[in-house]
Amino acid sequence: MRTLEKIGESVSARTASAAGTIAAQPRLHAVPVVLSDFEPIDVTEPRDQDELKLIQAHFMTLAQSAARGITASAEREELGRALRDRMARYGASSEHIARRQVSVLTSRFVKPDPNSNVEGVRRYGDLRNSTGEALDERMDLFEEVACGVFSRVYRDASANPPDDIVHVSCSGYVSPSPVQTFLSQRGWLNVGVTHSYHMGCYGAFPAIRTALGLVGASHVSLPKPKRRVDLVHTEFLSLHFDLLSDEPDNFVTSTLFADGFIKYTASPLAEFQQGDRGGLKILTIDEYILPESLPEMTLRPGPLQFDMSLSKRVPFMIRDSISEFVTAICEQIGLDFEREKCSMVFAIHPGGPAILNQIRSRLGIDESQIALSRKVLYEHGNMASATAPHIWQHIVESPEIPRGAKVLSMAFGPGLTVIGAVFEKI
Repeated sequence: MRTLEKIGESVSARTASAAGTIAAQPRLHAVPVVLSDFEPIDVTEPRDQDELKLIQAHFMTLAQSAARGITASAEREELGRALRDRMARYGASSEHIARRQVSVLTSRFVKPDPNSNVEGVRRYGDLRNSTGEALDERMDLFEEVACGVFSRVYRDASANPPDDIVHVSCSGYVSPSPVQTFLSQRGWLNVGVTHSYHMGCYGAFPAIRTALGLVGASHVSLPKPKRRVDLVHTEFLSLHFDLLSDEPDNFVTSTLFADGFIKYTASPLAEFQQGDRGGLKILTIDEYILPESLPEMTLRPGPLQFDMSLSKRVPFMIRDSISEFVTAICEQIGLDFEREKCSMVFAIHPGGPAILNQIRSRLGIDESQIALSRKVLYEHGNMASATAPHIWQHIVESPEIPRGAKVLSMAFGPGLTVIGAVFEKI
């Protein structure tokens, strides 16, 4: 009885004999891809968290007074006190978030009025629209700010453009998109564009998976291999703060989320090695949707802003699934998580302090191993999809993290989706 191997050899021989000379098929090889050249952009100066909470309560007081027809100063002040109390009770503490970038405060939506007889208006300004802007106005502002970010990222008009740009955002949607508008104005008409939108806090991971595919596939199946794919995140989250709701989760989200803008590059390892810089080689990416979790986190366009809901159950649902997830993703590259975890670095998306606490405890890792996640949350707040790349930048630039270190990065979003990647610092 012949083996399958012998049968295969026999079939191959007959095929070759029948066809004459057949060109050898090239063997396909994986192309390692590296993330590097992280460049964060500040659109406005970050402001202290405690001041931002007072500012948020001030504008909520103005909008809710207008919506309810409150004109008497005493009644408006009573509403303001109630909102400040709820802000103090439910808002994210400055113990965990020191400052955030809230770019909407310097936009045309806010009218400075230093001569007002109302102290809050005199200090922080008034609203252009008394109950908040319509969604189309917010998208117009998103487009302007995002286009400005692209102009700053690619400020050298004489520089070589990338082969592709992946634009990542969950806070804006216009078409043509900001990246298309920028490329048209710059004259970079042959740059490929991929829109990676509306996935919330885990959005960086599908974006790098896309970049991995763009680079890798081009080297094995296209006549012109790609040397550089840029990823640009434009998260203008302050655009969507809800001024009219006094539900607890609105105070949570409006004091947790912040604006974040960052660009970085995905390139084949051979191209990356031509420069003198650090990076993260992508080893694997995987994701999992938690069962029976669809309503726990949502993000939907509303009449005024993108409306987000966030259940208190989210940190615990993530906690209960995370061990199985990290074990499985590490096994994909031959890593024994329990044996290797003490030497690994963790870039966990800081959806909030509770998520970090629950994951650290469940995985049995040291607080020092998630220090950079805490640091980014403390210094920037939750910037949705732009948060993980800020952590990756710190890992690349940290002299305390050696080359060769394995980095396990994770993020979470609607679905509930748990998604992660393992990198190697090089």
